[in-house]
Amino acid sequence: MRTADRFEGLALLGEATVGPLSLSLPAVMESGPAEPPRPGLTLTSLPSPSGVRRLRIADGGAELVVDLPVLAPEIAGAGTGVHRASEGVFLVHAPVRNEALAELRSAAPKLIVLGNARALWTEGEPLVAAVRAIRTALGAGPVLWAPRVGLPHRIPFLTYLGVDLLDTTEGELAASRGEYLDLTLARVDASAAGMERACSCEGCRAGGPPADLAAHARTLYRRSAAETRVALREGRLRDLVEARLASEPTLSELLRYADRGLGPLLEERAPVTGARSHDYVLLESHRRPEMVRFRARLLERYRPPPSKSVLLIVPCSKTKPYRRSRSHRRFAQALDGLEGLARVHVVSLSSPIGVVPRELEDVPPARHYDIPVTGDWAESERRTVGDGIDHLLRLGQYKAVVAHLDPEEYAFVRDRLSVSLPVDWTVGDSATTARPALDALRTAISKALDTVPRMTSGPLAVVLEELREAASFQFGREAADRLFAAPVRLAGRPWFQRITDGRSDLATVREERGLFHLTVLGAHRLGDRLPRVEVDPAVRLEGDLFVPGVRSADPTIRAGDEVGLYREGRLAAIGEAALPGRLMGELGRGLAVNVRKRDHGETDTHLTEQGSRSTRGPVVEG
Repeated sequence: MRTADRFEGLALLGEATVGPLSLSLPAVMESGPAEPPRPGLTLTSLPSPSGVRRLRIADGGAELVVDLPVLAPEIAGAGTGVHRASEGVFLVHAPVRNEALAELRSAAPKLIVLGNARALWTEGEPLVAAVRAIRTALGAGPVLWAPRVGLPHRIPFLTYLGVDLLDTTEGELAASRGEYLDLTLARVDASAAGMERACSCEGCRAGGPPADLAAHARTLYRRSAAETRVALREGRLRDLVEARLASEPTLSELLRYADRGLGPLLEERAPVTGARSHDYVLLESHRRPEMVRFRARLLERYRPPPSKSVLLIVPCSKTKPYRRSRSHRRFAQALDGLEGLARVHVVSLSSPIGVVPRELEDVPPARHYDIPVTGDWAESERRTVGDGIDHLLRLGQYKAVVAHLDPEEYAFVRDRLSVSLPVDWTVGDSATTARPALDALRTAISKALDTVPRMTSGPLAVVLEELREAASFQFGREAADRLFAAPVRLAGRPWFQRITDGRSDLATVREERGLFHLTVLGAHRLGDRLPRVEVDPAVRLEGDLFVPGVRSADPTIRAGDEVGLYREGRLAAIGEAALPGRLMGELGRGLAVNVRKRDHGETDTHLTEQGSRSTRGPVVEG
């Protein structure tokens, strides 16, 4: 039985039962002799028969004894790669054949011991491949232990990789060799650390290094494990992983392999919602799954609204959303009063997110990120921006382009804009917010608008187009087409929009969330385009839906997604996923879906019931 209170990367913060043990994961086992007894989670080597290594995992009064076969070097890579150690416990020696993993899945393992984890660590990419094979075949249910690979500075990364259980053996051996461990630098000179009194742990206070290096190592393990759990609870485990990269080159190497080899699994666990701002400092942060997903969805799902005839490209800002920043407000003020501004498509360029159309500024992570700004763009950043611009120019119905950018910093953009459309660069030697640049911006936009025909519909029709593209970004193009099919009307205010059919709500969107909430009527419109959760017919939907009540879930579901809850083929309710679809089927307990509305037939979300008649806000026919 496994639960997850928090998840990030492939890490799960929660509880698991392995035989008589109830584990709080992720965890580190303290290696050592059987006597004297030690508190907490411990790992002890016991007398063993020939060819077997007998280990005892203990926590308080509960213990689990496992017999791990000692594989001879000449046969370590032979056979299926899977060996039964005890009830529910299996030793895996990677690489493992697919058929062996399939058989292992049928055995419902509780604990997987990656027996050659230490060798895989030195090889690099094979470690990532092993984790991918295990988690793809077995899911998140089994606890994964990687023996003798954990050092204190490695714990955040190994946890992010999906390793649930580590041990202090390697650190204890390093201490026996006279090595003084450090969370940031991995290892430092013990005498230097003692002279500077770098640590105040019990082992160091006992006389200073090298008085008790083993006690110091155990303290670091506990500290690193606690930091890892805190970071996981706060949704900042990736931040901690990247902060530790300088301690060992292998960490950077393995993170690159993980981002590449585990990309789909990492994206699956990345929520689509989020209110916390994250810092993207290193180039490694540009590969984070939420950023990769935003860039991919822009290219796969988004098209510029058809009424947008003038593309205005501007730099991003530190303030999010950009439109609230001082610089962007000055851009808007410079254009105030021009006729036909609804035809201008404002698009911001930023790293690592790439290209952000104004109508997507509130969509996570565009609303919640921060970066160091130097004016220097790496090749990968330039490529991301260039691909986004190419996409807009290929699918947009633009007649002119205005680039309100520093011509030197954004010189790499010039080649991407060398198309048949006229391009007007409005920034010279001054800053983008200087009066000469703002005057040039107004002149260029006014000139561009003079070349395009006037709109036959009102500006609210453009808002409806923008919302449709935001819905396409969230649900996909076919789903957005269904949601916005006539009859459809728009009511509300810019910070809280309501999509209706003239009588009942279909969906709402608040700017602070950036994503649509569907009503049951809206869910019916999406039909089979809405991610689906099948509910056990015996479960009464009187509150939220928990994992035991899930019969099946669409594997495309991400935490934060709008989902339909179906009972025996009929839509029963809608809500927001608290877990990815696969985890709903792999965990034993926990919240699966925050249920928001149930299907009450004709009584569902009429505007009259919610006190939101069209007279209280602008309305546009679609």
